[in-house]
Amino acid sequence: MIRVRTFTSQLRIFHTRNELLELDEAVNDFVSSHGIRKVFSVSDAVTTGVKGEAIGIIRVVTYEEPGEGARGKVLGKMEKKLNVWGEEIETLRGKADELSAGARTKWKEQVEELRAKQESARKKLAEMKKSGGEAWEDLRAGTEAALEDLKKAIEKAVRKRKE
Repeated sequence: MIRVRTFTSQLRIFHTRNELLELDEAVNDFVSSHGIRKVFSVSDAVTTGVKGEAIGIIRVVTYEEPGEGARGKVLGKMEKKLNVWGEEIETLRGKADELSAGARTKWKEQVEELRAKQESARKKLAEMKKSGGEAWEDLRAGTEAALEDLKKAIEKAVRKRKE
């Protein structure tokens, strides 16, 4: 099935080069993370402000939706991330024993929040495995967001632990 995806970036004076590099990176990440093998076209359009000045860019990518093998690969990658972060959560849980009583309680609460985020991502992944077509794409976006949320929360906990 042929699909179309758009990406946007705001353009700020003296920052355009970096913004274009970020846009390229977002498109490349999308293509690689979705297992896309065939891209038919990539086109850019500049959006303008009231005075005609360039204020943004829209990139449109037309691609062939990957087959079932690529879908399995995407699900496998997500499951692997979830398992790795689960191990990280267990490592963080083990660090609680090294803390004072007050800090330990707070740390355990934080670990429980991480486990809740992990469980939420696990449920979304399970829903995604059962779905197909348009629903799969919608659930994929939600699952990726949940995984990203979990990743950021774990990174934050690790930073706090190091401080």
